[in-house]
Amino acid sequence: MGANLVLVAAPFGGRARDAQTAALRNWDLWGPMTFALLLAIALSAGSPKPGAVFSLVFGLCAGGAVVLTANVVLLGGNIGFFQSLCLLGYCLFPLDVAAFVAGAVPITAVKWAAVAVGLAWASWAAVPFVGGSVPPARRALAVYPLFLLYATMGWLALVKG
Repeated sequence: MGANLVLVAAPFGGRARDAQTAALRNWDLWGPMTFALLLAIALSAGSPKPGAVFSLVFGLCAGGAVVLTANVVLLGGNIGFFQSLCLLGYCLFPLDVAAFVAGAVPITAVKWAAVAVGLAWASWAAVPFVGGSVPPARRALAVYPLFLLYATMGWLALVKG
């Protein structure tokens, strides 16, 4: 779990990009479940209906990852179903950080900045995994829905408070 988190936490640099290929072989579902739960908890904290918000966020994370994985497979990607779920879930970590910052800081500009950085960070970490597993002509079709899922999570963090 720690090695996969390091790949997401520090996606910059050539060494990390090489290690991402090796991470595809060592998948687990504990990390993605943890990060989806943390995001759901962060966004439901302080809500008038925390159970409904928690269910929405957790379901959106799980359902979105399944749909994105099916999209990559249907586009001819050479990635396993659980490998994709694992990597997409680990890439929720930057959005977890952004959601906690947006919930803790009452300044709107800081919230926007945190979500923008979290969205860029999550997308930058996930694009090599998803984009590298499909043919180059279909890369945009695989990456665009990923960005939409992460943007939806970021939007939920912004409208939360």
